Amino acid sequence: GGSWRALARIDMQLTGYPLPITHEYHMPSSRPAELKKALEGITKEQAESIHALSLSRVPQLPHANMLLKALVDELKPSELIVSSFGIREGLLYDDLDRKARALDPLLTAAREAGKGLGRFAEHGDLLDRWIAPLFDDAPEMARLWLAACLLAHIGWRAHPDFRAERGLDMALHGNWVGIDGPGRVMIAQALYCNFGGTDEEFAALPVARLCSKERLHRASLWGLAMRLGQRFSGGVAGSLERSRLAMKDGTLRLELRNGDEALFGEAVERRLKNLANALGCPFEAVAV
Repeated sequence: GGSWRALARIDMQLTGYPLPITHEYHMPSSRPAELKKALEGITKEQAESIHALSLSRVPQLPHANMLLKALVDELKPSELIVSSFGIREGLLYDDLDRKARALDPLLTAAREAGKGLGRFAEHGDLLDRWIAPLFDDAPEMARLWLAACLLAHIGWRAHPDFRAERGLDMALHGNWVGIDGPGRVMIAQALYCNFGGTDEEFAALPVARLCSKERLHRASLWGLAMRLGQRFSGGVAGSLERSRLAMKDGTLRLELRNGDEALFGEAVERRLKNLANALGCPFEAVAV
């Protein structure tokens, strides 16, 4: 397993893959045959330049690649997907009860991180419910925006100038399970916008090429909606519980409870306007 993960690291280097995370890295099933020549000519200097590649594994790699190719020829998989875990983790998983096995590993880990780094434990789930009326994404996409919401408060202790970078690093390089590279990038885009980063800045990052422009734009909308909710909540649950965000007759609408009008300050209005502009629609705030 370790040698096959080393093969993946070499493939990432050869293809210029911009995210140094092997877990959930995908390779075509034809790749072992293509790696044979590259492995024959690899030098010590080239091996040393590959992120996290153990030099002690390099002599074993041609044999590991030969075995992998034999398995591909026999099993004929549609593609190869790397796991960072090994037999030990599989045995531990077998010992879990049915309820624990059914938990979503990404959301469970993100929820735990949010509890430890956020302001109040239920913030992420509450924020997710608050922005949900704006989006009709498929379940696999809604799962990613929920993960982003669960991490939406991780940077509040950091200096404001570095919160966007904090969210970016957490999404891209966190020890997450049950998510591939493009999924990490979407969460990173959402958190980057949530913490005040711009689409243009994110698009200039090498990892942005792992997602389509359409998906990046969708994730940025999640982030802008989260950013609005963050400001409107003021770090407490009550204001989100007593309000509603919705799209009504093509207008972005923030509904406030009578008596809460003072919560709609200049900063909240600005963030509501930014989200409406990104959605391409007018906006309004009303007391109901």
